[in-house]
Amino acid sequence: MFSKTDEVISINTKKIKIMSVKYRLVERNNMGKDKEETPKKLYAQPVYSDLVGFEELLGEISEAGIPSNQVKGVMDRMNYLIKKHLAAGRRVQFGEFGNFRYGVGSTGAAEKEEFQTNMIKIPRIIFSPGATLRKARKDANFERKEEIVTKNDGGGNGGGDRPEIE
Repeated sequence: MFSKTDEVISINTKKIKIMSVKYRLVERNNMGKDKEETPKKLYAQPVYSDLVGFEELLGEISEAGIPSNQVKGVMDRMNYLIKKHLAAGRRVQFGEFGNFRYGVGSTGAAEKEEFQTNMIKIPRIIFSPGATLRKARKDANFERKEEIVTKNDGGGNGGGDRPEIE
């Protein structure tokens, strides 16, 4: 099941293989202080393998003995409650998972009398991970997956300094 080189951890007596986050190098315009000397630099960009769907997560949770319909019901209610409390201007703690809050920006006004509510932009939802997810982020392993992508060979029309999504 696991090779000798695989990193394995045990969670509740179940062995889980630790995978690496794959990345590729992408050439982009250098926006740093040294942009005159080095106009382009290479930056890491994640390469995702696939999306874990909600139904797959429900199936994995149900392996712990919790019926998937109950998990879905709780998740639907949490989604509704998070929306409700954010709309009321509250921060929402979602247990050890983390916290949610609105981030608000606006266009500026020279004087407070000139400021109008419609100058406020659509709020962002900011998620701050809890301790377990912060540790997962800290413990992340990385592995280079693909060749370097440059502006000229990144596909698409070659416009801009970011790779284009196919």
